[in-house]
Amino acid sequence: MTASAYRYRLPRKAIKGTCPQCGRQRALSRYVDNQTGEALPDEFGRCDREDHCGYHLSPYHKIADGLSYADSQNPLNRLPKEWFRMVGKWKRSGMLAQGCQDTLVQMEGATDEQAQQVVKYVFSRPSLLPLSPLPSIHALPNDVFCSSVATRRYGQNQFYLLLSRQFGMSKAHELMQRFQIGTSSRWPGACVFWVVDLEKRARGGQVVLFADDWHKARYTDVEGNAQPCISSVGYCLLRYYQQQGQPVPDWLTDYQNNADRWPVPFGLSQLREASADAPIAIVEAPKTAVVCSAHFPDFVWLAIGGKSYLKPERLEPLRGRKLILYPDLNAFYDTVGRDGRTIKGWSTTADELRGQGFRVEVSSLLEEQATDQQRANGLDLADFLLEQPPTSSGIWPPPGSQPQYPPNP
Repeated sequence: MTASAYRYRLPRKAIKGTCPQCGRQRALSRYVDNQTGEALPDEFGRCDREDHCGYHLSPYHKIADGLSYADSQNPLNRLPKEWFRMVGKWKRSGMLAQGCQDTLVQMEGATDEQAQQVVKYVFSRPSLLPLSPLPSIHALPNDVFCSSVATRRYGQNQFYLLLSRQFGMSKAHELMQRFQIGTSSRWPGACVFWVVDLEKRARGGQVVLFADDWHKARYTDVEGNAQPCISSVGYCLLRYYQQQGQPVPDWLTDYQNNADRWPVPFGLSQLREASADAPIAIVEAPKTAVVCSAHFPDFVWLAIGGKSYLKPERLEPLRGRKLILYPDLNAFYDTVGRDGRTIKGWSTTADELRGQGFRVEVSSLLEEQATDQQRANGLDLADFLLEQPPTSSGIWPPPGSQPQYPPNP
């Protein structure tokens, strides 16, 4: 680097000061900021008495904390280093720059200007190591998603009708929109729990038809067996094209063959509006997340989709947040499957997540409250909450009501 490229230098026409080491007046040649023309603080300079004193403190000299004065004046160095590591990881996972910026604001409390500085720096840097190819992001067409979540279809949606009966129409409408719940034609009245990432991409969806008791309805298959009305959006679309005798689109074939159906938690898009310090509550089923959100709105309720789906890669967008896990009954402790293999409970999984840097606690609430019969039925938190009588006023929460159950940790 040439002398002219440095921001701080000793000018040809010296600005004199008192040497802090020998005390000689007008013996210290002070460093100047090339950008402002102003002298740096008194300690930065070189004593003219090189043989007798030898004092020289450069603004580029690094002190005990590893930073120099020049480093401290760089606005990027005043930002948490963890932000740069996080954005770098998101970039390598395929997240776009705008998504990284929005996530940094929502999750870490950065200002728009700070987030923009971090993202601009990370995305402008060439990789020092050869990167493996970015994983492909498989998403369903936006027009399919938008058609499904249209409010005009709520009247055909059994889950919306159940929410309206329990919490009133206004609250039901709010919950449907907050969680971006759609309507499916797979079974009359079926809903779609869309899995949407922070880039607003529909990465997957679970199609479910509920009975009047809030449990999954059942249909009879070709062999005469009763089966729960639950499927995936991808399979339902494939079935539709086949029944219509239409060719299956290439994008759907690619999605069915290669997509991770549940790459992020259900309800993740709420983080775009939630405060950075809002606690995150994670349950297994989307229905549970929606019902719990009505009862405990101070939490951001997410669903992971299955007991074994609680993986670090799926929780990566939540790193740095406070997470509280609310497992279903019989999912808190490790269990042994029919094949003799150990199935990890969420208590064990929480320990592993903490070992990977996640801030996570696990609630033993249901384990402490449940009866033997409830435990045998494998109930979840929503089952307990739905035992409370529905609102009769159309207003939720009912005036004077007190929340029951969470939090526990």
